[in-house]
Amino acid sequence: MSSFYTDETIEEVRMANDIVDVVSDYVKLEKKGKYYFGLCPFHKEKTPSFSVTPSMQIFNCFGCSKGGNVIHFIMGVENLDFVDAIKFLADKAHIALPENSEREDKNAAIRNEVRRANKEAARFFYAALNSEEGLHARTYLQKRKLGSSAITKFGLGYSPAKGDKLTETLKNKSFSEDILLKSGLVIKGRNGIFERFKGRVMFPIFDVRGNVIGFGGRSIDDSNPKYMNSPETIVYNKRNTLYGLNFAKNSGEKRVVIVEGYLDAITLHQSGITNAVASLGTALTENQGRLLKKYYDEMIISFDTDTAGKNAALRGLDLLDEIGCNVRVLIIPDRKDPDDFIKAHGAEEFRKLMDNSLSLVEYKIKVYKSENETETTEGKIKFINKMAAALSQLDNKISTEMYAKKLAHEYRISEESILAEIMKLQKPKKQLRQGAQSKNREGLNSAARGIEEQRNYHDELLMLAAIASDNQVYDMIKKNITLDDFLNDEIKLAAEMIFERIANNITVTPPEVLNMLKPETVPELSMIFEKECVFDSNRKPVDIVKKIKINRLNRRKQEIFDRIKTKNNSDDQDIRNLTQELDQIIRMLSEI
Repeated sequence: MSSFYTDETIEEVRMANDIVDVVSDYVKLEKKGKYYFGLCPFHKEKTPSFSVTPSMQIFNCFGCSKGGNVIHFIMGVENLDFVDAIKFLADKAHIALPENSEREDKNAAIRNEVRRANKEAARFFYAALNSEEGLHARTYLQKRKLGSSAITKFGLGYSPAKGDKLTETLKNKSFSEDILLKSGLVIKGRNGIFERFKGRVMFPIFDVRGNVIGFGGRSIDDSNPKYMNSPETIVYNKRNTLYGLNFAKNSGEKRVVIVEGYLDAITLHQSGITNAVASLGTALTENQGRLLKKYYDEMIISFDTDTAGKNAALRGLDLLDEIGCNVRVLIIPDRKDPDDFIKAHGAEEFRKLMDNSLSLVEYKIKVYKSENETETTEGKIKFINKMAAALSQLDNKISTEMYAKKLAHEYRISEESILAEIMKLQKPKKQLRQGAQSKNREGLNSAARGIEEQRNYHDELLMLAAIASDNQVYDMIKKNITLDDFLNDEIKLAAEMIFERIANNITVTPPEVLNMLKPETVPELSMIFEKECVFDSNRKPVDIVKKIKINRLNRRKQEIFDRIKTKNNSDDQDIRNLTQELDQIIRMLSEI
C-alpha cells in the first residue's frame, strides 16, 4: 500500500466506489445469488469465471487468479499504479484529495466547462442547420435520405462557412478562449483563434451517458479533407469511444453491428437497426472492445471490403477475440457500405446479412484465399500456413479439428500434417502463456518458497482473512497468538496494523486488509476471502492459530537441525543449548 495518501483517505475513496457499479463500467455482470458473474476483462474467456462479491467488496477470477478490491480492479483494467488508481476513483466519486485538492478541483472544473461548451456548440450547430444559411447542408442530408427524426435524435447540425459566429456565441455565454481551445472547437493561429469546423455538416459525438464530448464534421461538396474530427481533449478520447453507443446500448439486443462511418450508423438506426455503432476510425481498440463486451454477447464487424477494410476487420476481430468476445464479420455484396445497401435493399435484407455473418476463422479463410493463388503449390502452402496460424489461436479443440478436417478435404492435404503444424505453433504459445501465468503469480506460488513455505504463507493469510471477515475472531484468539508467530514479514506488518486497530475498537474490513499488502499478494488473499472464510464454528480460527504456531516451531526446529550439522566438537556448549531448545520445541509441538 502506498503512503502517498492516509489510510483514512484511501478508505473514503474505496467506500465511495461500490465495486459492482465500478466493475459494471467494464464488465457485463449477471447476478446469481449473492454474487455477480461476468467475462473476465483480464484474460480471454468465453465462459464467465470472473466474480464480484458485494458483501466483501472484492472481485476474483478463477481463470487467471486476479483478485482484490475496487482499487486493485482499476489498477488492472486501466493499467494504473496504486496512487493513480486512487486519483481515478476519487475523481469518479467527486472526492477532492488532500494533497492535490486545488489541482483536482481545477481539472474537474475544466472538464465540466469543456462539456458545457460542447453542449452549447451542438445547440448552435443544430440551430444553424435549420437557419437560412443551413439550406445547403439540409439539402445534402435530404439527398442522403436522412429524415428529420434521425437528424434530431443524433443532433446533426451545420457549421457556417463564413464569419466566427460560433466563437462569438460561446464567448457571449461566458466561455473563455482557453476553454474553447481546450474543447478543440477553435485553433490558435498567428492572428488569434479561428474555428476548426467551417462549412461542414456536424455530427456531435456522445459518451455513453449522453454528454457531448467531441464532433465530426463532413464537407458538403466532398472537398478534402472529407471528414474533420475533434482532437483528443480532456473529455474526448476516440480510443475509448464508439459513435452511437449512447443509443445502441438501450436496444435490448445481444449483438451489435460495428460500422465505420457516422452516416452508416445513423442510417441503420433510422431503419430500425438500433444496435449499431461506428468505430471512429478503421482499427478497433482494446478499450472499445471492453466497452462493447459490457453490453453485448456478439459483435459483428461491417467494414469496407477493400484491402484496408479487410486488414482493419482482421485487426478488430483478433483484438475482440483476444479479450473473449464472440466476433463475426458481415460481408456486403458489390462492395457497398451499409448506408448504400440499406437504401437499395432495405433493413430486412441487411438483417439477413447479419444472420449470415462469418466467424473469425471463416472470414480468415475468405481473406487468405483471395490473397493467395491456391491453384498453385506455392500459393496453397502460403494459404495453409496462414490458416494453421489462425487455427492455432483457437481455444476449442473440436473447432480446431473440424476446420483442419475441412481444409484437408478441400485442398487434398492430410489432416495429420495440418494438425501437426497447428501443434507446432501452439507449443511456444503455450509455453509463453505458462510463463506469463507464472510471472503473474510470482510471490504467490513461487517454487523458490517451497511447498512447506507456501503452506505457512497461506495459513498466515488465512489468519488475516478470518480476523478481517469477523473482527471478534481476534478477541477469541489474541491470547494464543503474537506477532512473533508470523514468519512472513509483509503479513506480520499487516497483522500488526490489524491487531492495533481492533484493540482500539476500530473495525477492519476485507477490502481494507487488501490495501495493506503488496499488489502481488492481493490475489491470493482475495481468493481466500472468497473461498475459505465461511466458518461453521469457532473452532476453525483456533485451528488456524495452531497451524501458525506449528509452522513457526517447525521452522525453528529445522533451523536448529541445520545449525547442529555445521557445528564441530569445539562447539559442545552451543550444541547442548541448541539440543535443549530442540527438546523444548518438541514438547511444545506435542502439547498443541
